[in-house]
Amino acid sequence: MEDSYGDNFSKLALAATSAQIAKIYCVKEFGVGEDLTFNFMGWNNDELVIICQMTKEMMKIHPDERLEKCTMLVNTLRKYWGITAITMVAEGYCSMDPEKTKGVELAKAFAKPDSGVEECLTLTHAELFDDNSIEVNLVALPYTYQLGKTVSWFEMLSWPNKASSVLRNSKYPIMLEKSLKIQIDESEIPPEAYDELRRQMTESGFHMQEFF
Repeated sequence: MEDSYGDNFSKLALAATSAQIAKIYCVKEFGVGEDLTFNFMGWNNDELVIICQMTKEMMKIHPDERLEKCTMLVNTLRKYWGITAITMVAEGYCSMDPEKTKGVELAKAFAKPDSGVEECLTLTHAELFDDNSIEVNLVALPYTYQLGKTVSWFEMLSWPNKASSVLRNSKYPIMLEKSLKIQIDESEIPPEAYDELRRQMTESGFHMQEFF
């Protein structure tokens, strides 16, 4: 891609805008309640090099199996595509009043009136820096549905370098951080080996779009 994104906030800004647009079109086409599937944006320094989207069929499998497939995907992107940052986009819930919902399961609280819980797009961004330190940032884009298959957005919420402590299920930010610690395969890999990797990723339930 021609555009470059030199810091994690510019990467998150692009991911957030893309996710909002995707959500708006998804609701217009399929109706209220239609969720986005998992998306993974792989970055090599300041360039976006690949986007992988989990299929709807794979989103229906057991959460543990889903995590395993996502782990295999991100590990492959790190080792063979050499990504230095990864942004995960997923649907979820967030509390507009954390004290009020402390210790409460957000999905159940959402069903109650005036709970202070909203549906949201969650962006988890892990980035490896030159000193080998890793930051994992979290952004939430709360929304509500309106008449006419439209989406109304609340103010963006962000937690710099605190994803694993904020998310109720921290398995994914921990997984992203661990994946970036994997050593890149520096050996010269023939094109047909990458074709096989792409085939395996597709069979594991991911659509892929590369930008190089």
